[in-house]
Amino acid sequence: MKEKIICLSFILLVFLFGIIINAFYNNNTKTKKYIKVTMKGAVRHSGVYFCEYGSSFAKIIETAGGITQRGYLPEGLDYNMPITNDIIINIPTKYYSIKKNTEGR
Repeated sequence: MKEKIICLSFILLVFLFGIIINAFYNNNTKTKKYIKVTMKGAVRHSGVYFCEYGSSFAKIIETAGGITQRGYLPEGLDYNMPITNDIIINIPTKYYSIKKNTEGR
C-alpha cells in the first residue's frame, strides 16, 4: 500500500511539473504582432514604420521624429489611442495667411 501511494505521488508530481513547465513555455514564446503605419505630412521623417500592435498614437508620432513647427493636430485627439490596424496618418500643416505689402502702390 505504501509503495502505491509513493508511486501515485511521484506520478502526480511529474504531471504537475509538466503543467508548470508548459505554462512558462507558452508565456515566453508569444510572438509580437506588428502593424504598418505610413506617416505623411508635417512630421520630421515621413515614411513607412512597423510598430507593435496597439502602440499609442503619440508613440508612433515620436517614432517619426515628431511634428514639425508647421504641423498641428486637431483638438480633442486622444494621444493614447492604440493603433490596431495598418493605417496612413497625414499630419496637416497650419494655414498661414500671407499679407502683402501694399504701402508702396
